[in-house]
Amino acid sequence: MILQALYSYYQTLQEQEGNRLPREGYSSAEVSFEIYLNESGQVSSVRPYTNEKGKNIRHTYNVPKQNKRSGMGAKPYFLCDKAEYLFGSALSMREQSRVGLQELCHNVLQYCATQSSEVRALRAFVNQSSEQLVAQLIAVTNEEIRDMLRKGGLCVLKYAPTGRFFHDDSLIQQTWERYYRSLQNEATGDEKQMCLITGEMTPKHEIARLHPSIKNVIGAQSSGAAIVSFNKASFCSYGREQSYNAPASQKAVDAYGYVLNKFLADPNHRVRMNDTTIVFWAEGVSEQEQSLFSLLFQGNMGEVTENELDDSESVRTRVKNALIRIRHGQGFKETFKDIDMNTKFYVLGLSPNAARLSVRFWYTGTLGEIGERVWQHYKDLCIIGLERTPTVRQLLREIAVGHDWGKIPPNMEGQMLRSILHGLPYSNAIFAQLINRIRSETDDPQKNQYKIGPLRAAMIKAYLIRKARLNHNRSLEGELTMSLNENSTSTSYHLGRLFACLEKTQLNALGQSINASIRDRFWGAASASPATVFPRLISLSRHHIAKDDKWGRYNDDQIEKVMNALPEVFPRRLTLEEQGIFALGYYHQRQSFYISNSNQSKQVKEGSEHE
Repeated sequence: MILQALYSYYQTLQEQEGNRLPREGYSSAEVSFEIYLNESGQVSSVRPYTNEKGKNIRHTYNVPKQNKRSGMGAKPYFLCDKAEYLFGSALSMREQSRVGLQELCHNVLQYCATQSSEVRALRAFVNQSSEQLVAQLIAVTNEEIRDMLRKGGLCVLKYAPTGRFFHDDSLIQQTWERYYRSLQNEATGDEKQMCLITGEMTPKHEIARLHPSIKNVIGAQSSGAAIVSFNKASFCSYGREQSYNAPASQKAVDAYGYVLNKFLADPNHRVRMNDTTIVFWAEGVSEQEQSLFSLLFQGNMGEVTENELDDSESVRTRVKNALIRIRHGQGFKETFKDIDMNTKFYVLGLSPNAARLSVRFWYTGTLGEIGERVWQHYKDLCIIGLERTPTVRQLLREIAVGHDWGKIPPNMEGQMLRSILHGLPYSNAIFAQLINRIRSETDDPQKNQYKIGPLRAAMIKAYLIRKARLNHNRSLEGELTMSLNENSTSTSYHLGRLFACLEKTQLNALGQSINASIRDRFWGAASASPATVFPRLISLSRHHIAKDDKWGRYNDDQIEKVMNALPEVFPRRLTLEEQGIFALGYYHQRQSFYISNSNQSKQVKEGSEHE
């Protein structure tokens, strides 16, 4: 299903891009160097591709077919290959590689019906000795460029007098295509197998022996890794070897490999989540539809352009303001009514596994279905104090030790993404880790990191509300509101509110500069075993109230108001989920203090006047 969807997209690209796609006998290759040959076939220049900062980059070209190669003695490529094959011992590399290139070029050029200056230059270059190449390289390059050549990267040949690629020359193209067809015709045997991608019966010689290398997957080999591969007898059946165990025509294999590598090289089709690389695409080729998913999961991805600042209806602006739109009652379809909701969408999660790739998850659905589930995820997260749409990584950073990106627990991103796409609760492991982080950490205002901030409170709310929805617990689902819910029936929620009131009472009386507040000292015990801590904290609050002439009476009223919502006996233990509700109550009460600060001042003033 995965390979079929990629092949189907290739057919869509054929209609869209036309001649830009590699045709039969050609491959798409990422090139790092240009090697210029003069009329005599001598190297006149070597130019690495670099950006404005001098960093090495790659350009993609359609070059003569480059089949996947492995092991020692790998076959060379025609007109585009590594420096090892082009120069051999001239760069202190294996001369055998250059010998293989010479043999290939002689075999190809024997199909050349006529001669041209480009063909003569190519023949002359191939026939040069290592000593000649050494002198030429020393004359036109420095040691730095020669080191870059030794480290790898594909080199493409150019004809210096015209500045034209050799593989773009019509005569050389015709020569290569005759040679390529001759290889196809030499294949023997009439046995046919069904291509598992297209469903067509295909001659055995047209079945791909090796599937293409897939590049740009985080953690995989830079040269690429296989998504379909057999290299052990235990993987094989019916006496077949290598990829003949999963027969697919070379044409179909090249097509899916081209599309998948194209997506992985494009940030608008790829999201990195810890050790998983997520690829996504829609059946259509509309730019809006293609970019929507990356924006939904990356939110504030990239810099906002000046045009987007003025365009409140751009896709990026609408995603960034998703929480604001949700608070105003807007749904996904209403927000993105200009996008075709029936467009089919695909999401593929890949992670490295030695020289191969593992499929972490595969999801298909319409853009409307995926969008609604992501929108529900945002709606569940929506909480007072959270103004920007958070990404999945920003959320999971809250469960990492010290808010360190590199310490996000493995597999968590894949678990959360799967929960979002399928409309399921977040995993218990994410919630347990979050509660542990809240219990063990303290505030660090300089780094803008807090024990219980908007993102952590939003994650708690979303976890609880999604689980309540799954269990059809409408009562709890209704009580988990965006802001303070004084009518909640949850004892845990009101205990969190009470803890916030007691903390405020202490800070008002003693000042913000105290060494440790009751939150620093008693949070763990208060949220897990309230009966052992709260009587002592309430007794302590009486001293704080008596000491505070300004806020004492107001804080006393707040404590009494919350106490009226609690049972006479404090619970001995709170479960993990009840501890989450405790934290949510605490956060809501704290936020209400900030919002109603002016009202508090007014009440204090009115109380003084009454006295």
